[in-house]
Amino acid sequence: MADANGREKIIVVGRNLFFLPRIQNAAGPHGFQVVQAGAPERFDEIYENGGAALILVDLEGEASVWQAVARRLAGDESRPRIVAFGHHADEAALADAVSRGCDAALSKAVFSRDIVKVVESRGACAVNA
Repeated sequence: MADANGREKIIVVGRNLFFLPRIQNAAGPHGFQVVQAGAPERFDEIYENGGAALILVDLEGEASVWQAVARRLAGDESRPRIVAFGHHADEAALADAVSRGCDAALSKAVFSRDIVKVVESRGACAVNA
């Protein structure tokens, strides 16, 4: 579903700028706008404006931020897929993300390798992996 300007968005929850250019490069050819939300209030503002096609969660950011987003979306059956990514050695964080409502949690290596597929499929390839 597109926003008022006719564009669908990928919302990136977190403040890590390392993956942002990669996400933008994967999203651009598919017409997605990438918007970063470093605080729960910013996420709410972006999400309420409509057009979210995919939500990406950086687990290496502040846990309170992505956890607030997960709580906000809990039970919302119309929400887009939520795909988290984090350090491969932090299995607890990856499992925690799924237990809190993320549809999938990928190591950074897998996310980096499959970023185009994740964007193209709106996260479906990560969920079905």
